Amino acid sequence: MKTERQKYILKHEYDLFIQNCPKKYLLFWEVIAFGGLRISEALAITINDILHIENKILIRTLKRKNHPIIPVIFSEDIINEIKDYILKNEISNKLWSFTRQFCWKLFKSICKKAGLDTHYSPHSLRHFAGIMISDITNGNMIEIKNRLRHTSIKSSEFYVHVSEKKQKELSNKIEEYMK
Repeated sequence: MKTERQKYILKHEYDLFIQNCPKKYLLFWEVIAFGGLRISEALAITINDILHIENKILIRTLKRKNHPIIPVIFSEDIINEIKDYILKNEISNKLWSFTRQFCWKLFKSICKKAGLDTHYSPHSLRHFAGIMISDITNGNMIEIKNRLRHTSIKSSEFYVHVSEKKQKELSNKIEEYMK
């Protein structure tokens, strides 16, 4: 059974993961991490889901009934990389033709090469995104909820709770208080 800490990757671990990722899969993992996507959501992206002018990707949230389509804004750099990827690889439908099983095996092999915890799963990158958003927004749970496409704000509490930045800030405030 995973400990709470084994559910998410920290920034320096993400950097190690990216450094050890084969170049041809780098964009896939960056889209997952920056978008806070589930593997199934990333694998469902088609070229018609890329809104180049708006820097958005339409995400099908397969976890919910009726599969709502939610636009997620990405950096212009990532959208341009996707555009180049589509042209270079002559993609005509789905952005990536990987299977979920392949993604899991690839993720595990990259983690092993990077010397990361073997208990991490691809979902660890989604949790990394949640923590990153928590740190950037100073724990704004509405922002976390919206970016990760949660149905309930309750699901977003985890990311504020495990944010090392928030824990360090609290520790510093306690230290100051005790002086």
